[in-house]
Amino acid sequence: MAIKEIIIRGVTADGRRFRPSDWCERLYYAVGRYGPNRQVTFNPLVKIKVNGDMKCVVVDSRLQEEDPMIFNFLIGFARDNDLVMIDQDDNPVTEAGH
Repeated sequence: MAIKEIIIRGVTADGRRFRPSDWCERLYYAVGRYGPNRQVTFNPLVKIKVNGDMKCVVVDSRLQEEDPMIFNFLIGFARDNDLVMIDQDDNPVTEAGH
């Protein structure tokens, strides 16, 4: 089955909780667009969601085609910080799998 969503969890591959605790909000705001009066428009293909007992950043796979720079930034952030990535069916997502 095709990957529809990539869920970036707030836990590293070795099981440690990722810090700071507001990392997903920071990441979410980092990919927002800022307009006049510092108004933020959030990307509709990036969301914050609770998965299990932790907040996660959910990336719609359509972002890879619609805005590859933001997609690569988000996946690169997860990879660089050794964060667990799963698809919408809880299957592991690897670097090669995106």
